[in-house]
Amino acid sequence: MKLYEYNAKEVFKKEGIFIPEGAVASSPSEAAQIAKGLKTGVCLKSQVLFGGRGKAGGIRFATNPQEAEKVAKELFNLELNGHRVEKLLVEKEQEILKEYYLGITIDFSKRKVVLLFSSLGGVEIEELAVKRPGKITKVEIDPLLGLQNYHLNFLAKEVNYDQDIFNQLKLICQKLYLIFKKYDCILVEINPLALVKTDELVALDAKLESDDNANCRQPYLVSIWDEKIEDPVELTGKKAGFVTVKLNGPVSIISNGAGNAIYALDLLKRYNTGAANILDLSGGATAEKVQQAVNVVIQDKDVKAILFNVFGGITRCDEIARGIVRSIKEIPKNISVVCRLQGTNREEGMKILNDAGFEASIYLEDAINKVIKKII
Repeated sequence: MKLYEYNAKEVFKKEGIFIPEGAVASSPSEAAQIAKGLKTGVCLKSQVLFGGRGKAGGIRFATNPQEAEKVAKELFNLELNGHRVEKLLVEKEQEILKEYYLGITIDFSKRKVVLLFSSLGGVEIEELAVKRPGKITKVEIDPLLGLQNYHLNFLAKEVNYDQDIFNQLKLICQKLYLIFKKYDCILVEINPLALVKTDELVALDAKLESDDNANCRQPYLVSIWDEKIEDPVELTGKKAGFVTVKLNGPVSIISNGAGNAIYALDLLKRYNTGAANILDLSGGATAEKVQQAVNVVIQDKDVKAILFNVFGGITRCDEIARGIVRSIKEIPKNISVVCRLQGTNREEGMKILNDAGFEASIYLEDAINKVIKKII
């Protein structure tokens, strides 16, 4: 679950991290009213879910309410990275002395939480990692031990041993780690964490992404989350109980298991073809579940063909076949369907599909060749 900046800042404020004073505007007139209330120059920030907004023209400044309204009109007419700007965060402009980067994420290969800090804030961390990797300090944290004071001693050098800044930074790191754990996060990030004219460290930006599997424990995050953030196909799949991933090709892959899906995706790429989406049926799929899956993927306008890749274990091939046949009426005629069945009750499943006029194979590469011929 990804949050907009203004939502993430609500969490930060709630947990005691300083953020600039401001509010969210949904129209130019609202932006002007907020600027009037702040009684100072303001920063207007487009609320979109990708980095580099400043470079793309999505962050602007205004010195008075009239200018704020004019700038807001221009921002609301922008389309950034294919996304229309629907909300602006209007905040007091800050006098910045220095910008830092601070983030906490998970290193899955090491099974540890990693705290990242850099004295070069304000740029994308991925760009910094490539161009100047030595400027990123990484602190590995064992999740059983948690964040300890000695973990943070490494950061003193990064702030030139300034005791006041270091004390503030330690406190913010502790609060950010608390947020990371309390809200089941896979990423929390402040970029930039700015030292302002009052000698305070302030979170000028905020990013928070929590684990969808923990939504049942996070009613507050769910209440402030905007579901329009998600791709419509992925959201439809999630509501139907499936793990669905939107991609950019013409073929929808419906599989029982992520490994099966990735295997099919790799073979498609070998033939210079991509997937429109991937949907995981998981184990023990019934005919009804297959029908629901088909109804999800056909909502994707990029889909020209559906490839079923089923390896039957606890999932029976004949059940999958019955679900496919029952879905005939829902599948548009311009979408081809090819099936690969292998495993439990394979012969019965193949017979059901062949009798209904579907192309099927026991070999995945053969099925993919059939799919490619359909979409050429």
